[in-house]
Parts: sequence; structure tokens; C-alpha cells
Amino acid sequence: MATSLYRYVWRHTRREQIWMLVVVLLSIIPLFLSLNLPKLIINGPIQGEGFEGAGASLRYFTLTLPLPAFLGGPDHLVLLDGTSLQRMEALFVLSTLFLFFVIVNGAFKFYLNTYKGRLGERMLRRMRYEMVDRVLRFPIRQFRRVRPAEVASMIKDELEPIGGFIGDAFVQPLYLASQILTAMVFIFLQSWTLGAIALGVTLFQAVLIPRMRRRLLILGRERQLTARRLAGTVGEIIESMPTIRTNDTSNIVRARISEQLGRIFLIRFDIYQWKFFVKFLNNFLSQATPFIFYMFGGYFAIKGEIDIGELVAVIAAYRELPSPLKDLIDWDLMRLDVDVKYEQVAQQFEIGGLVDPAAQAAGAAGVSKLAGGFRLLDATIRDDTGAVLASGVTLELPLRERVAALGPLGEGAESVAEALVGLAPPATGEIELAGRPLASWPEAVTGRRLAYAEAAPYYPQSTLREALLYPLMHYPVPGMHPPETRLEAQMRHEAAASGNTTLDAREDWVDRSVLPAQPDREIALIEEAIAIVDLKRDVRRLGLAGRVPDAHAPEAGERVLAARALFSARLAEEGLGGAVERFDPGSFLRHATILENIVFGASREDEAAATRLLVRSDARRVLQQTGLGDTLAAMGLQIATTLVELFGEIGSDNPLLRRMDIIRPDEIDFYRQLVLRLGTPTGPIETGEDRGSLIRLALSYVEPRYRLGLVDESLRARVVEARTLFRQIASPLVRETVVFHDPDSFNPAATLQDNIVFGRVADATPKASARIDELLAETIGESNLGAVVLRTAFEFDLGAGAKRLSLGQQQKLTLARALLKAPDYLVANRCLSALDADTQARIVAAVLERAADPARPFGLFWVASSPGQGEPFDRIVRFERGRVADDGLAKSREPILSSPADAR
Repeated sequence: MATSLYRYVWRHTRREQIWMLVVVLLSIIPLFLSLNLPKLIINGPIQGEGFEGAGASLRYFTLTLPLPAFLGGPDHLVLLDGTSLQRMEALFVLSTLFLFFVIVNGAFKFYLNTYKGRLGERMLRRMRYEMVDRVLRFPIRQFRRVRPAEVASMIKDELEPIGGFIGDAFVQPLYLASQILTAMVFIFLQSWTLGAIALGVTLFQAVLIPRMRRRLLILGRERQLTARRLAGTVGEIIESMPTIRTNDTSNIVRARISEQLGRIFLIRFDIYQWKFFVKFLNNFLSQATPFIFYMFGGYFAIKGEIDIGELVAVIAAYRELPSPLKDLIDWDLMRLDVDVKYEQVAQQFEIGGLVDPAAQAAGAAGVSKLAGGFRLLDATIRDDTGAVLASGVTLELPLRERVAALGPLGEGAESVAEALVGLAPPATGEIELAGRPLASWPEAVTGRRLAYAEAAPYYPQSTLREALLYPLMHYPVPGMHPPETRLEAQMRHEAAASGNTTLDAREDWVDRSVLPAQPDREIALIEEAIAIVDLKRDVRRLGLAGRVPDAHAPEAGERVLAARALFSARLAEEGLGGAVERFDPGSFLRHATILENIVFGASREDEAAATRLLVRSDARRVLQQTGLGDTLAAMGLQIATTLVELFGEIGSDNPLLRRMDIIRPDEIDFYRQLVLRLGTPTGPIETGEDRGSLIRLALSYVEPRYRLGLVDESLRARVVEARTLFRQIASPLVRETVVFHDPDSFNPAATLQDNIVFGRVADATPKASARIDELLAETIGESNLGAVVLRTAFEFDLGAGAKRLSLGQQQKLTLARALLKAPDYLVANRCLSALDADTQARIVAAVLERAADPARPFGLFWVASSPGQGEPFDRIVRFERGRVADDGLAKSREPILSSPADAR
């Protein structure tokens, strides 16, 4: 990166800066003419100077060129003869011309500000892109030294003022100086005395104010550093939340945050005090100068040394000085500030060992398969502190061989696995891939022909499909993008102008040489990968719990209805018909909430938004018309009283309370106070807020789940009656959001499981529940719904860091997407450590079977989690104390020594 901000700006915006300078020079002409017009208007048409006689006129707009006397001719050359105007004509013409110049000067400012703004935003975009680009090229070990939140804060927040300054870097001081000099020259032309006064005050401000503001720079640096540390601390709090909760350290965290916030407060308060004192002084000097002009200028006007028009013109011209002078002083302060910020940010990104950009160059061309495997020659791997992780490792790893690496945790096997994929470059020795040093291969080869599965994967927030296909997103598929719209063309142009990549993230990036574009073939390969890693059941569960994507809903509808009928028939055959409570419009659903019984449908919105919409509108009217409102309020009071009696004395963080889904832990105190205020369960409910809270509590009640005996036959009948009324009076807004259950229709707002089962699974024995799950899986297979289930699961949001999945599921997902790459070599680094031994053995066997497939073979370096996992492999390498202790065929008693040192 450039060593200074000005070098960086000049390097990328040289042409734009020169063009703005030309515009500034052109803007001086109308500015000077607009300063002279008030004098012409006051002295001429207003005071009548030159219009003494009746019908007198004056010639305006003449343009002459002075000629030297030695030519012997006239002393000037008339270039423009001008126009004669009478007094009223002159008044209107000159006033209109003044307005015209006001518009022209404003247009120059508007153009310059807009141009500077666009230029600044482009440069801000360029700088952020370059910073992220450098982050992508950081040495892997650099990420263990930086706090992600601090890097994000630098790129997002600390570059913001730099981007705003870039457009002003060169042209702003020239533009402001031109305005100041134009006004100053004009004042001197009217009166040398007043010009000297204006110049003295201006120089005093220009020298004193920047010196006083230097302290603001020091405070600004301190504020920036403390704010950056605060961002890093907040990021660490979020990442370490489980540790905080399980160790009761939230209060020390609060104390540390309070200390940091206090330090920031003192710095910011000091900045405010100093800044407003400087502002007060600057404003005082700006306002004191007109006082001098009024006094001395009035004195000169009374003495007749200057006329009234000149005095008014001087005052008007000086009125133009404070604003550009203040802006110039502010610009100088910002220049110093952003220069320091740029240096501070640039230092954090100017590190050695960056990956060569050529190694990450984008390319649409396919990558040939590897011609050979790995070769480690006396490789030694160290960590950041210099400690040896693996020492003198010499290994031959043929391309098609399946190798198991065994050894206790931290004894070297994991470090070698990281080294094979470039995550831990050797300190000494060499690692070769296909006869070339591993470091010499571009990422287009290592990232496509090698696959890596680790024990602690990290997933950014994304859908399941994006997470699965992420390793295949190398370059947009040529010819797959439709014609560009005008907006897309503009975005591509701006990306190029800002130095960003012009590749479009919205295109299809999946490598179609690995995963064909044919939907059936794509689904088949994905299903194969998730089946190998034993993730099929989890994915089916996610799919059944989700809504079918709108794009696939029409084609899925008929198959889902056929599956519904088949599933119902299979339940009857198994004698499990009573285990599922069907969605019957005329019956009360015992295993659904009262609100679900009244609505009897599914909402397209999330649960919280749907509840708010229903409770506040049509459901409330239904409760009023049927009289259910009073019944449910009394029922809610009984529920609250019971819950308070059971849980009122325990804390809101008690695990028992967190298992209750009818009430949130943080609501127990509210309902405790409500019960105390109302007295008894039969007491009157005075306020609408209390009534609404109790009704919401009752609407979430499910009798078989909570067993308080509050739902009788009479209430069931009234709820079914309310259901019919709700469907009749539902507003258009509710009808757009809610889709009612219909036995003969597919419900696009309901989950896939609700559409197939079309009911609620009642309380059943574990054996019956397991059999129902088996029947559901069989029905999906027989109805050819596997692809629909998978596409529905694709839309599941994994959450930040995939926290909505267990660690075992994350590990399975990591291995599945590594297999989807169809690699030449797979490095698995204890990638199934969170799973039980039987599951690990089953997955390892499936992966080995897949690796031996003649159509798509690949080599394996599998760092096993337990010694017994090495038996199915072709070869076992044992690590002890960072060295290869044993290297031989899996079932051979005779080890193959890895080096002469081992033989000795």
C-alpha cells in the first residue's frame, strides 16, 4: 500500500483531480463578477449616479483591452461595445444578472460537491476492497494474532472519514483558497485600508485556530484506538458467551466494559470541550471583523474616501470570507486527522508474507486432475511462538493411497494434516505436491483438487445449500447469466471504476464440471454425499420442518397430496391411526394451541409476527363476538396463578422454567406482579393491558402438554365456532398471510411435515413414535418426494457460525461438502471427533468405499480420533512427539521405516 494517503489518492484519482482543478479555475470568473454587481447596483440605479438627467442612460457590459502608449494610437482596444441602459432597465438587468450569477455559482458548487462525493465513495469502496483483499491474502498464522472485530472495525468505521476526505484532498483547498483570494482581491481593489484589516484578521485565524486544534488530533487518535479495542472486546464477548454463562463471569465482563466506556467518555468529553472553545473563538473573530468594517468603513464613507456602494460591496465580499476560511481550517484539521488514521490502518495491513495475488487469480478454465501425490522431505512445522509441532517428517503419500494417521492429540499428526493443505507452511524442509513445491501451486489447483475436513469448522451465516456448495464456488459459469439490466450495467461500471472485481456474486458460481446443472443429477450427488456422512436423517428432519420454496411449490403440491393419502393409509394398516390427530375443520385439535385452533391454518410470516398480526386484528374481533375473550382472560389468570405458585420463587435462569414454552423466563416476574395485583383467579381484570397479557397466555395453552384441566367440551365447541367465524371475517391482510388448512389442498404456508401428516402427532410410546418416523420416511421415498425434502432443507438458515446445528452435524456437513468437491486427495483432520465410535466407524467405512470407486477415486490422509480407526486403511502412520514413529501397511507386522534416522 502507499506510504501516505496523498500518494494513494494521487495514484488512483490523478485525472479526476486535474479536472476538478479546471472547474475550480472556471468558477472564479462568475464569483468575481457576482462580488462586483452589488456596487454597480447601489451606485448606479439605486443612488442614481450617472442617471441625473431625464432619460439618461449608462453603458454596461463593455470589455476593453489596454494598449501601450508607444504604439501611438488609442490607449485601449474595445472588444465589446456593451449596451446602454436607462435607470430602471439597469436596475432590473443588473439584479437579474446577480441572480443568474448566484445560480451559476451554486451550480459550480453543486457539480463539484457531487463529483467529489462520487469520487470519495469510489475511493472508499476501493480502499475497503483492497483491505479485504489483503485479509484474504494474509498468512494463515496472522489470523491467530488479530481480533476479527478490530479488523472489521478498521475496514468499516475507520476508513469512513478517509473516504469522505478523498474527494476534498486536492481540490478543496484550491477551491476554498480561490474564493478567499477572490474576495480579498476585490476588497483591496475597493479600499487598501479595509483590505489590510481583512487580511490581518484572516491570517490571524488561519494561524491561531489550526495550532489550537492540534490537541484535538491527539485526542482523536486516542478515541480511535479505544473505540477499536472496544469493538474487539465486544466481539470476544459474543464469541465467548458460553464460557461467560457457565462460569458466572458476566459481572467482571461488565466491569471491564464499563472501564473502557469510561475511558472513551473522558476522551470524548475533552474533545467536546476543546472543540467548542475553538469554535467560540473562531466565531468571535468572524463576527468582530464586520464591527471594524462598520466603524472604519463608515468613517471613510463619511469622509468621502469611499462611496456607499464600495462599502456595501466590501461588507458583502467579507461576508463570503468566514465560511470558506472556516472550511479551509476544518479541511486542514481533517487532513491531519485522516492522514494519521490512514497510517494507523495501513500499518495493520502492511505485513510480510502476503499470498501472491497471482496465486488467487480468478479463472474460468477448468483445472486438470493431479498427476501425483504428496512428498514430505524432512519437514519441520512450528507454531507462532517457535515451538516445534512436527519435526523431520519424511513421507511419501501416493495419490490413490488411503493413509490413516494415528497418535495422541498434539503429537504431530494434526500439524502434518494442516501442512498438506497449506495451513501450516513448514519452517524447514519441503512439501511437494505432484512433483512441485506445494507453495508454488495456485489456489485454483489446491482449492479444487484438494479437500480438507477439520474438527472445528466455521460457517458464516448462510443456508444449508450455500454451506454445502461453498467449496464449489470458484468462478461464475460462463453463458449462464441473462442479459444485463441497466442497473446491473451501472453496478459493473462502478465496480470497475472503483478497482473492484467485476465478477457478479448473483450469477451461478457452482462448478458444473463437478456438480452438473441437471437438477436430478445435482440432487443425486448431494444425496449421495450426505448419505455417506450419515446426515440424511438430519437433513430430512430439517426439510420436513420447513416450508417448500415457492419456486417448487406448484410441482410439489400433487405429490404431497398423494403422499398424504398414502401416509394415512399406511397408518391405518399399522393400527396407528389414533396416534395422529388429523386437521379436521369441524373438530378441536387437542394437541394444538387455542390460537392454532381458532386460526386453523399456517402463516407465511414467522411465529412472532403472525401472532401479533392475529391477536391485534381479526382474532380479537372473533373473541369479542363469541364472548371467548372473558373466558380466555379468566383462563389465563388461572394459568398465571398456577405458574407463579410453581415457579414464582425460582430465578428466571432456572432450567425448569426455560423448558416451559408457554411463558418466557423473563416474564415470570411480570405475571407474579399481575397475580398479586389481581388477588384471586376469579378477581376482576381492570386494565386492557392485563387482559391482553392473560389472553395471550391462554391462547398458547395445550391441554395434553400442561394438564391443568382447563379445556372442557364446552370450550372446545366454542373454539370450533370461533374458527368458523374467523374464516368468515378474516381481513384481506390476514388472508394474504394465513393459508387455511384444507384436506384436499396443499398448504404452501405450512411445513412439509404438516402437509404430509396433515395433523398433529399425539402422545405416543417411543416405539410408536419411531414407527411413525419410519412410515413417514417410507412414504417420502415411495412418493418420490426426496428431492422436494432436500430442496426444502436447502433453505434452512444455519445461523451465525452454524450455531443452529450441533458440532457433530457441523462436522458431518464439513465432510459432506469435501466429498462433493470430487477431490483428488482428501485430508481429514480428526473431522468426526464429536461423534460416537460406532458412527465414526460407519462413516469412515462409507468414505473409504467412496474413495475406492474406480470412476471417482481419491487419496486419503485421515487423522483418526482413536487407534482402532486405522484398520480399514491401506496404510497406517503413527506419530509420537512430533515425529513419525511407525509407517507401514495397515495389517502388516513389519513396519516400513520412513527415514534412515528411524532405522538407527
